[in-house]
Amino acid sequence: MSTSSRRGLRRIALPAGIAAVAVVLAGCAGGGAGTASSTPAADVAQDVVFALKEDIVCVDPQQTSLTTSLNVGRQLVDSLLDQNPETGEIVPWLAKSWTPSDDLTSYTFTLADGITFSDGTPLTSEVVAANFDAVASLGAGASLAKGYLAGYTGTDVISDTEFTVNFSAPNVAFQQGATTMTLGIVSAATVAETPEARCQSIVGTGPFVLDSYVPNDSVKISAREDYDWASSLRGHQGAAHLDTVTFPIITEPSVRTGGLTSGEYDLIQDLPYVDEARFTTDDYRLYAAANPGVPNSLIVNTTKGLMGDEAVRQAITKGLDRDKINVIAGSASGKAPTSVLTSSTPGYTDQGDVLAFDPDGAKALLEDDGWKLGSDGIYEKDGQKLTVTVTAFYAQDVLEAAQIQLKDIGVDLQLKMVASGDFFGAVASGDYEMLGAGLTRTDPDVLRVLLSSASPSRWGIVNDPALESLLIEQSRTADAAARQKLVDQIQTMVAEKAYVIPTLETVQLHASRAGVEGLTFDSASRINLYDAMVTSD
Repeated sequence: MSTSSRRGLRRIALPAGIAAVAVVLAGCAGGGAGTASSTPAADVAQDVVFALKEDIVCVDPQQTSLTTSLNVGRQLVDSLLDQNPETGEIVPWLAKSWTPSDDLTSYTFTLADGITFSDGTPLTSEVVAANFDAVASLGAGASLAKGYLAGYTGTDVISDTEFTVNFSAPNVAFQQGATTMTLGIVSAATVAETPEARCQSIVGTGPFVLDSYVPNDSVKISAREDYDWASSLRGHQGAAHLDTVTFPIITEPSVRTGGLTSGEYDLIQDLPYVDEARFTTDDYRLYAAANPGVPNSLIVNTTKGLMGDEAVRQAITKGLDRDKINVIAGSASGKAPTSVLTSSTPGYTDQGDVLAFDPDGAKALLEDDGWKLGSDGIYEKDGQKLTVTVTAFYAQDVLEAAQIQLKDIGVDLQLKMVASGDFFGAVASGDYEMLGAGLTRTDPDVLRVLLSSASPSRWGIVNDPALESLLIEQSRTADAAARQKLVDQIQTMVAEKAYVIPTLETVQLHASRAGVEGLTFDSASRINLYDAMVTSD
């Protein structure tokens, strides 16, 4: 079965309706696919300065899961398919049609005609095959890409424009994975480079090209005049409206907001939630989208410290007042998590009863498990304090709120805030008790990516054969209703056993001055600047 239109696709891997992830805030502009309706100002330069909150570390989308990196990479790299953030529908992009096999062990694609990389070389089946073949050699940084290609056995090149991607077992989630930046396609010359070189410079088919990347200082991109193959989800066709985008790396939030108010910056990444109301005026545009996937959570390693004790994990779950955390550290447009999947993720089911705030129940669990309250208000057993450590590189305010709440139930939560590189180093080594993080993906398969012992990007380390069986089975089940039943069981098991302990549903919140608009979000809540424009000084 093939498709060359938005309506032709058999919907697999989307077992339930996807909630709209783009939120338009009062007095502001924002949105998802195809929302740009204004026209660029003819007498104003289409050059903007977009302040980032951190270094991108690696510009290659196949080698990173860092949001800031992906926000830049999306401008340079296109994907085989695209996904509507409001409906979950998967549509053509670089591939004009595609056919999944009945058993979902292979997917045959036909590329659109006339697509070239920014170095002038054509997009061909051979280049796509080289991209997928090379993922295995990219190292630990490409763990997400490897996860999307689980069971990959190779790509058969049928012609310059037709190819078949093969798997050793059904891979129901690959189709959605083909919409992501993580499986975005880079040029043959880029594929031939070392992973380290690819982190510094890549060539894609996207509407912008990379002019420069100076680590910890800035990134600059410029538009391609010959770009003319945007997906149907975009608001126009042809070249991007903007001519250049300069991304200074500004780690201090107050400097970013100050630069926006002074006019030094046209857009800023990650407007602090505490400043949301201050920028909700006619002078600014706010853009908000809730991340799909696994919410910001405490992700456990049951082989370290006290995390192998289910009673301790369950007590931590019961000791968190997620509504209060959302008020303290969340966006005005966000909500408290009620499952181990965010409410905007296909397949989400409400686990609010399991995640309900119950401090008395938490204490009872610990005392039944043999813990005694010490004179300092922290439980102890056999001479050991109930101290647990979470390793994280962002959302410190969320973790501090959790730390205060858990102290009230006698749990000493220690925060280990590290640089992003050290965080992923800890992931690679398994040297952590809990991770403070979330994982974004518009498919419930994100739980397999996060927790399966077979996943190269596993963050949660658990030894649960029953859960492992369910995670693998859902990834091989094409029938939507049958897959949903499996996904429901997985969410219940993960929440009840507290392998993932949600804290906050993250909202991507960016801001621009009123004379700049058209920033949109893809289905993973990463920004797309293709429709962005300057409408006035």
